[in-house]
Amino acid sequence: MPAIQLGIPQVPANPTSEMGGWDRELHSPASLSFLLGTGGDRRIWLDAITRRNRYGTRTTSADDEISFSSTTASNASREGLMAAGVELRRLIDIESPSPVASDRWFSDIRERIVSDLGCTGAQVILAASGTDAELLALCTIAGLSRRPLTNLLVAPDETGNGVPRAAAGRHYSDLTALGSAVEAGAPLEGLSPGRIEVRTIAIRDEKGKPRHQHEIDADIIATVELELKLDRDVLVHVLDTSKTALPAVTRQAARHAAALAPGRVRVIVDACQFRGSISQLRQDLEDGFVVAVTGSKFIAGPPFSGALLIPAGLAGDIAASSDIPAGLAEYTAAQDWPATLRQRMTFAFKSELNLGLGLRWVAALAHLDPYAEIDELRQNLVKEQFVRLVRSRTGAVKGISLHHDDDGDHLGSRAMVPLTVTNSAGSFASVEECQTIQVLMRGLNEGPICHVGQAVRVGPRTVLRVAASAPDVISVSKRMSAGQSLHQAFGPIESRLDVFFEKLSAVLRHPLDA
Repeated sequence: MPAIQLGIPQVPANPTSEMGGWDRELHSPASLSFLLGTGGDRRIWLDAITRRNRYGTRTTSADDEISFSSTTASNASREGLMAAGVELRRLIDIESPSPVASDRWFSDIRERIVSDLGCTGAQVILAASGTDAELLALCTIAGLSRRPLTNLLVAPDETGNGVPRAAAGRHYSDLTALGSAVEAGAPLEGLSPGRIEVRTIAIRDEKGKPRHQHEIDADIIATVELELKLDRDVLVHVLDTSKTALPAVTRQAARHAAALAPGRVRVIVDACQFRGSISQLRQDLEDGFVVAVTGSKFIAGPPFSGALLIPAGLAGDIAASSDIPAGLAEYTAAQDWPATLRQRMTFAFKSELNLGLGLRWVAALAHLDPYAEIDELRQNLVKEQFVRLVRSRTGAVKGISLHHDDDGDHLGSRAMVPLTVTNSAGSFASVEECQTIQVLMRGLNEGPICHVGQAVRVGPRTVLRVAASAPDVISVSKRMSAGQSLHQAFGPIESRLDVFFEKLSAVLRHPLDA
């Protein structure tokens, strides 16, 4: 990352474990805030005036702001900031009560992820974002394959914006999380332009209506069979939760596809929204699937904290591979990887560690640790109640609705409601109009600052997404454990929802097409 002078110590783009000389000012809240915005691309750089990133979120405490935007990004929480501050001191201050070397520090983060998910034996590779996790998955699988590789991508319009390029083995931006300037759209070094081909499977038709699951599964199986006949290996995506809460590709179909040619057909589960069940992700790893997650969506850590979970059997194969494309070194640092993998690899890393990524995961784990301890029946109960409360408020706001094509039981399990927006003329609002609404919700007019998930195009419509996060589930669960009923425990969240929808109603009264 280029040097940015903000009156605090400048962190090296590729810091090493020799941190003893770093200025003690790194202990300050301003320095921690700055570090949480490093080790990612321009989207999380903090604006010098507003102190917000491009998502409009902050890396300082924002208890006075209302956030239902965990489908996109969340403000750093007080608990997350405190945890990150403690861990930063452990890492850089030899006088800390429990100082730790950088390799142990990153190992602790990975071990906590494994523990929270209960996936003993799996290996964790940290990634700056879900899109970076896609590149990691593609490059590691390509390193195991001796054939051309087809990447079978599901719902590219309902995953991350950069995912289609990453899925093709191409630079998805002109700057990587590790600060390397690259040519956007160009293949990564070590991946020949024709080796990776992307095939896409839609989960909605042109009018935005969801396709039947059996049709999607049939397309997946047929495409895998065709690619195998063409003597290509295949990477199949299972979409655990799309941007509008839809799942895509059943696990049964994924297992069938993998069984068509073991070792030649691999499966990656895109669980970057982290809205499904932890038990399902654990089963995915037991089935031999690679799993991509983030701590920055439902888990509500600061944006740009991803990870790739590798099943035990596959991890050994990856470590023994000498063909991982060299261009991956622009995206991944040595200590993002477990030592058990690094020690067997001949891959040439260019960076030792990504401190900002580690700190963001520490902040996310401040939520994931307690969330993972909650019984899944209670997790689901809270998620479903949140969706019911959002539904009950939509009818009173002119200009938004839950479209019938977006409705279904899947919303309750994902704690997300996509709201279709209409403009003052009664037509479906455009993406640009909805983006304006999102920005106005973050303004100081008409009430406190409120955050809503980014606009998503769905056929001819555009939706804004209102979603609960892990901290919401945790807070309700704590109050229930203290003896409150579900209704009583939801009191603070209901109050925030009332303010949120009151402000949304006021914002929508402004002409959207002025």
